[in-house]
Amino acid sequence: MSFKFSREDAADLINMIRRRRPQWTEKGILSQLQTAAEHGASLGQVTTAAENTWNNPKAKTPAALLWAEHWEVTTTKAVNLSGARYCVECNPARKHPIADMTQVGPGQWICDGHGPGKEDNA
Repeated sequence: MSFKFSREDAADLINMIRRRRPQWTEKGILSQLQTAAEHGASLGQVTTAAENTWNNPKAKTPAALLWAEHWEVTTTKAVNLSGARYCVECNPARKHPIADMTQVGPGQWICDGHGPGKEDNA
């Protein structure tokens, strides 16, 4: 596993999360951190998502760490890579894998065909 942050950083973050969500297992949290790291998330992005997650009463399991609503859009590419979203530019609206999407606002996504510098692919 390669992190944009160290294993020690991950361990510290796991401890912070478990102090706030003691029912969550270290293994479950680590699995979500690995997924985020494999998709290029930085320590700052993961820490922000973790804080947003532990403050969300709807977040019942570590899987919530990857919910799109917990990630701030700090780059044009989405960090959360689970599921699919509808492109707000496709006409008619089409659902695309999240890995092929860019978040352009809260709950708003565009497919790579509509990304910056792309011509309309609809």
